[in-house]
Amino acid sequence: MKFASCCCSLLLLLACMAAFATSQTVDDCIEIACRTYTEVNTLWCHRLPTYFCQCRPTPGGIWGPQVMPCADATVFSFRHQVCVHPDMRNEADCFTGTSPDEPDEEDLCLDPPALCGTYAEINELKCHEDSKRFCQCRPLTSNPAVYAPIAMPCAEETSFSFYHQTCTRDELWQDSCSA
Repeated sequence: MKFASCCCSLLLLLACMAAFATSQTVDDCIEIACRTYTEVNTLWCHRLPTYFCQCRPTPGGIWGPQVMPCADATVFSFRHQVCVHPDMRNEADCFTGTSPDEPDEEDLCLDPPALCGTYAEINELKCHEDSKRFCQCRPLTSNPAVYAPIAMPCAEETSFSFYHQTCTRDELWQDSCSA
């Protein structure tokens, strides 16, 4: 009897979680548009900062909005075009217009200068002076054919490993960026 009660409670909890997860609708996307190349390649804000909206092809062959979740302990930043630590997000980001700004000077990886000219350079993550961040080549809003090295955050309790090309748990991290 106790087992059946426990299973029913677990099923009810799972059903409630599934209902919440699917209750995020495209109506909650803020200022999303999926008409132009730039709009299709832009990530858009959602009413809840732990979600974002992106343009995806629909069964009818046109582009339409889709709601996506951020990873745990992150929120979406329109300016960064990625989910970030909450302290890196400006609440006003989602209400400034229809496209993200060009990266700020502090977002660029300038020391050492990361190159983004070739296919190999664009697809390789690079070291940042702070091991809790890494440099990733991202297209500029004003000219999507031009890439710039942007500082991106690692998740909490992780550090960037150039060797693994990802952020690894701090207890397993070994510095592969120092010369």
